Amino acid sequence: MLHSFTLQLKQTASDIWFFLKNPKDQPATENSRSFKLRILLYVLLIDMALMFVLTGVINLVELMGWHSNNSHAVIEMMRSFPVWAFLLLGVLAVPLLEELVFRYGLRFKSGYMALLAFVATIALGVLAYSLLPLEGAIGVWVISGMALVLYALNADAITGFLKKLWDKVYSVFFYFMAFAFGLIHITNFTDFDYASAAVLLIPILIAPQVVGGMLMGYMRVKYGFFWGYFLHASHNALFFGLALATMGMLDEKLHIQDENYTLQVEEHMLYDQTALSSKHIGSDSLGFENQRLHDVILALLDKDESFVELDKKKHQHTAIDLKFKDHSASRDTKQNKQLVLQQLQEVYKFEVTYRSQQRDAWDVAIADSILLAAHAVADLKRSTVRYSEEAITFENVTLGELVSAVEKNFKVGLISERKLLELGKYDFKLPKNDFEQAKEDLKTKYGILLQSRMELADLAVVTFL
Repeated sequence: MLHSFTLQLKQTASDIWFFLKNPKDQPATENSRSFKLRILLYVLLIDMALMFVLTGVINLVELMGWHSNNSHAVIEMMRSFPVWAFLLLGVLAVPLLEELVFRYGLRFKSGYMALLAFVATIALGVLAYSLLPLEGAIGVWVISGMALVLYALNADAITGFLKKLWDKVYSVFFYFMAFAFGLIHITNFTDFDYASAAVLLIPILIAPQVVGGMLMGYMRVKYGFFWGYFLHASHNALFFGLALATMGMLDEKLHIQDENYTLQVEEHMLYDQTALSSKHIGSDSLGFENQRLHDVILALLDKDESFVELDKKKHQHTAIDLKFKDHSASRDTKQNKQLVLQQLQEVYKFEVTYRSQQRDAWDVAIADSILLAAHAVADLKRSTVRYSEEAITFENVTLGELVSAVEKNFKVGLISERKLLELGKYDFKLPKNDFEQAKEDLKTKYGILLQSRMELADLAVVTFL
């Protein structure tokens, strides 16, 4: 049985090689469904083997530092979509669309030519209507309609001419479509620098898709459109399933260890909001576990979120573990934060610039200490801030924790004396989506006054490249 399997696998590989040496628009003579299914499985095995080899080559390129893949569209989609939606798109919908665009036209049929002529006429008419005056558009429609009629009257002669031309250029067309299919996937590398020498690596980076396009083209030509689609969908199901199975793993992005410091950055394949997360900032060490990249950047900038403009479209689902230890004892906490931030900038390709801007600031003062004292509670050594759709509920919090939550929720800057922020523990409840009402409640219910004034703020602007 194993011997028979090996022989059939070799025969399939030989047939593929023979076809790829000189692609021709000729379907296979065997048309039984069981035979096609068997060929599909053999081609899928060959596809998997080739993909693992080519992926290994790409990993080697990254290991040598020639290319760094820090943002991939498929990984971002896996992180942002529910599993069922990701599989529906990645396994069923997108492969069908790509097969229609890149493989449907690999077989020549007169019906295809007529359909192409009709679609081209409609597209030309729509384009003319959007770009030209009405008179010009009407002229284009008349000419296109006459051309379509002439095509219909001479369909047999035109089809015969195109068929002869098709046979001559078919190999070029087949490989052009395979390469185009691969090239479109370079857009998956969302941080790819087209102005760098990395463009020389594009053939290597898209090699898996180019080879996959050839195998899918082989199945489409030999056994029909849907068998090429089945191969594409099976390919995606296997590799996306493998990726989903490893989503709980960590991918090491950076590891530096020398006499000055140790820094390790690992990226979570999937951010689990329910998992434990922690943050530690010491005099000679920094630690973040299961923290969003955006939150880590904010912590390292050492600025309140209201003083930072951060582009949250990129890496919005990226979470990392970060461990830093200073061995030199020559830097303070601020310098260590700056050092780690610079390393993260290299890994995740973002810039930090600063600009001064006039903005509202709010001075925090106690207007009625008796009213505030009415909401004081015994210190339970823990505090809770809960957000619902309508309100923010504070239990056993300091005024500092109140101020921090109000700043974060309403995107405002509050200024107060440190001794005031550390004064006592209280319970509060404020509306979540109405700053004016929250300000009024703080004054009338809790005796806390917010007074507005303009100030020149130093804003940090974080831009992902």
